[in-house]
Amino acid sequence: MLLALSFAFAFDLKKVPGHDIFLDDGQKRSFPTTVEFGVVGNVRPGKPGEAEATKRVATKGVTAALIQDISKTVQEGRTEFLVLLGNLVPGSSLAAWKGFGKDWVSLISGSEPPEGLLRTRVLPVPGEDDGAGDDRYFGYGAAFPGVGAEIGFGRTASWYHVDLEVAGHTWRLLTVDTNRANLGSRWDEQTAYIEKTVAQKTYDSLLVFMYHPLITLAVGQKSNAGEAPDELLDLIDGESPVGALKAVFSSGSSANEVFLPRGKFGELYVVAGGGGAPADTVERWGHAEAAGFVDVKLETTFDFAILREFERQAEPRKCGSVALDHAKSQQSWKGFPGAYEASCMPLQGWWDVALTGEKMSLSYRQIQPDSTFKPIYTADFSGKKNGWSIGK
Repeated sequence: MLLALSFAFAFDLKKVPGHDIFLDDGQKRSFPTTVEFGVVGNVRPGKPGEAEATKRVATKGVTAALIQDISKTVQEGRTEFLVLLGNLVPGSSLAAWKGFGKDWVSLISGSEPPEGLLRTRVLPVPGEDDGAGDDRYFGYGAAFPGVGAEIGFGRTASWYHVDLEVAGHTWRLLTVDTNRANLGSRWDEQTAYIEKTVAQKTYDSLLVFMYHPLITLAVGQKSNAGEAPDELLDLIDGESPVGALKAVFSSGSSANEVFLPRGKFGELYVVAGGGGAPADTVERWGHAEAAGFVDVKLETTFDFAILREFERQAEPRKCGSVALDHAKSQQSWKGFPGAYEASCMPLQGWWDVALTGEKMSLSYRQIQPDSTFKPIYTADFSGKKNGWSIGK
């Protein structure tokens, strides 16, 4: 269907490398004990002059190192699939999608020949750049054939859900699109789909994946951009069973962040956007009025884990004392919000997620100065009676 429209598009969609979807919309897979998957966003390369224009910090080799690290877990038989949280390419062009396919051929199965390694499949989420110049998502649809809910001939839906039955407990994974400007009238189609899908009583727990974050403390980025995240989450919260929503994953900001604004029985907000694009500096506390929060801060244990890692990496990364003072809000920075400067240690890495029955475990793997990755933080949902518990 989609490829038939390639004659009317700016590039030949038949030449876009295709990648295998883990499950189609509405499908279900069963696992007897545990299922494990990865989450990461903003894996696109930087654009010329972007770092200077946005005050982000250009980084090199992060995505390649990240692919290698995730691939190790695939070879070990651990990672069942990978959630890609948007901004996969710097713009929707044939060259960009070919570049994505070349970079990810060793990890994601699809139309390109394998490199002798076990590969995995994906659940993709569109970001702003994936639809740049392509608001109908033709390139995105060609790169991920069959993605999205069925909405008619030649049209790519950027919302869908899949169910994972794990040890008798059903987890619904719901992907929604916060790119309101791209969707136009499709926004109403999406909200109707969400309302119907989350109101069903055929699942026990719910995870939501979106591009724009509801909350972020990344410098220069916006919480609740265009009010789309809050509108969609309000709809989800109003229609889903009480307590079903356990976590919301987003990217948007080029960093990794964690928030638990409603306490251990509330939903966990994970910003998993540190996959390779120029990195953002992240404040440790601040405001998120656009999301309805006057004062917010990074989840306490995550914050301390990052601070310890920031201090440990300062010497090998040759960070100056000013960056450490800024992180600790001391000396000339006393009274200002503490911030982790991306020029010292970008908060780049990926999330390893495991579901076991009604329990959920997340591990954040932070990039090291030698381009390896190290788990520095874990969070566990140990059941509705105990809520979230935070570890290392």
